[in-house]
Amino acid sequence: AGHIWVGHFDENPAGIRRWSPTGHIYWASDGASIPGLFDCYALNVWGTTAWACTYTDFPLVEIHPDRPDRPVRVWPNQVRGAKALAIHGERVAFYGGYGEEVDRLTRGELTEASVEPTDVGLLTLPDGHLPGRRRAVGRGSRIYVQAEPFTAWGVFDLSS
Repeated sequence: AGHIWVGHFDENPAGIRRWSPTGHIYWASDGASIPGLFDCYALNVWGTTAWACTYTDFPLVEIHPDRPDRPVRVWPNQVRGAKALAIHGERVAFYGGYGEEVDRLTRGELTEASVEPTDVGLLTLPDGHLPGRRRAVGRGSRIYVQAEPFTAWGVFDLSS
């Protein structure tokens, strides 16, 4: 939609922000009641909606700045440390974690009260190897992974 979203990290008090195409702050997480927002670990933007997982509580947060009656919705979440997330309808996938869970892929379902994990595995490259050092980003129903030497992107699609 032409807006710029930023999820700040390193205990930055700016939190999550959305700028207009001309550089004006259109929405900020200040006062948005996002539990434990010190770092934005994962941010997914699709159309005018953003989804985030934030440190320290790692809730799944849906942000609709154009919905004045309820711009933020929060689901408690048990998955800790995800670096990317994908959303498709009521399904969600989280990629990454701490320590040995760095290549973890957790799929879950959104309920009225929380995110309920349904499946946990490892995300591997097409050749079957773990990505190792990589970049990961979520966009809509997809998680894109670029492993070292950072020359090609792999895609996991939750809608498939």
